[in-house]
Amino acid sequence: MKKKPGKAKRPRPTAEQLFERLRGRTQANADTMDREIEDECVQETTVMMCDSSGFTRRTHEYGILHFLAVMTEVYDLVEPIVEKHGGDVISRGADNLLATFDDPVKGVDAAIKMQRLLEKFNEGKKDRDQFQLCMGFHSGKILRVADGIFGDKVNIAAKIGEDLAAADEILVTGDVAKRLPKRIKRAYSRSVDLGGKTFELHRVKY
Repeated sequence: MKKKPGKAKRPRPTAEQLFERLRGRTQANADTMDREIEDECVQETTVMMCDSSGFTRRTHEYGILHFLAVMTEVYDLVEPIVEKHGGDVISRGADNLLATFDDPVKGVDAAIKMQRLLEKFNEGKKDRDQFQLCMGFHSGKILRVADGIFGDKVNIAAKIGEDLAAADEILVTGDVAKRLPKRIKRAYSRSVDLGGKTFELHRVKY
């Protein structure tokens, strides 16, 4: 006897559709609505935030348009690396690149290849034409809609990539580090307080 097909899962809403639904959230329907949205949108993932290094200095010295032209060239080169490793580029906003991976190992492998590519890209170039990335990783459950991601795991990865990682550096939280195989070399860097919680940061060697 053939099994009856299971109930099809509703497609993820867009951010605009999600916010519209939340406008109708009340004390009476909150539990039901939350369960429905979580079933549609919550997933375990690894978040990677890439941030450019030296944005303010380079834009002051060489102009915003030149900086953006170099940035666009670089992101066009590294985005295929993300996709080749099973990642999804969520956004390329301002001077950031935000991506997710189902597998943290593939995410860190992608980051290493991106940094190595940038080493070659920068070799022999003048400062105005170079581009460096700071990278931050965190893993856990996030809220993913069709056109964006939300959650504290996203914020932590963004904080690490934008504010804590140095140029050419890949920093991962302890949650990510413990899931990496021995072939990916890393070392404890420091512990930091983010949002009232302490996180271990590990520097990936490449």
